[in-house]
Amino acid sequence: MKPFVSSYAAASPVEPWDRAAEADLFAGLSRLDLAGLELPFTGRLHRHDDEWLIGQLRPEWRFVLTLLPGTMDRLQEDRDFGLASADKDGRARALDFAQTACRSIEGLPVAAVELHSAPRLGGTGAKSSLEAFADSLSQLRRMDWGGAELLVEHCDAAVPGQPAEKGFLSLEDECAAIKLSSGPTPMRVTINWARSAIEKRSADGPLDHIRRAKQAGLLGGLFFSGCTREHADYGAWKDSHAPFSASCPSSLLTPEAAKASLQEAGEVDYLGVKIQPLPVSLGAGERLAMIRAALGAISASAAC
Repeated sequence: MKPFVSSYAAASPVEPWDRAAEADLFAGLSRLDLAGLELPFTGRLHRHDDEWLIGQLRPEWRFVLTLLPGTMDRLQEDRDFGLASADKDGRARALDFAQTACRSIEGLPVAAVELHSAPRLGGTGAKSSLEAFADSLSQLRRMDWGGAELLVEHCDAAVPGQPAEKGFLSLEDECAAIKLSSGPTPMRVTINWARSAIEKRSADGPLDHIRRAKQAGLLGGLFFSGCTREHADYGAWKDSHAPFSASCPSSLLTPEAAKASLQEAGEVDYLGVKIQPLPVSLGAGERLAMIRAALGAISASAAC
């Protein structure tokens, strides 16, 4: 199947915005054989110019919208914010944010919207709860998403004695919340390879999470993003979207790991690549080369 590529992770984060360089990136993406792109939602679709972004999109592409960038931005100032928050006001703010995202995709061919079980479990803000998350999911499933499916993207769960990147609910609790929720909009789970590896501190983590999501009958997608035990740019067990090991030898995301994950997952509706080319000084051509290498690794792994 054709993959999705996370365009915002691939773009240079350097300010001021280099419009021409990002246009070159999108032009290169348009020459790849893609299902479409993963786009971020922070309250808008592009950090600088939504209309400009829409002008770069191919008419045949479909999109996966992720609410994680906006969720993490809000958690910086609002520790009670989240769809799983036990604080009713924090949960209401998260629901309002999701509803804003719903309005933003009107007219766009969005296949799926990724939601998350914030806030951080055991953090300094409100507690998280499976029941609160299930109630939020029910409210969102009753909304009109224009045919888009809702996906709970699993992030690394809180593990006692281990620094968390996200620290949200466990995969088991997220699956239970989906099953407790109700509404006409379909809902499943996506696994991000790096985030599962970060949680388990092992390349076996994604296999375990893929297996558990399949057992629950909820596996909808698999996105390949890598992580490192230690690296000058990508850090130690950080959710910094490291590429495959061919581009970053320290990455745990090897062709063998990808092959094992694809075999475990079987057919999924959303297969994607989410990598951040580093250092930030890389040009559009170098970024595209890293994306092509990742797509080639997935294609080769799937063919084996």
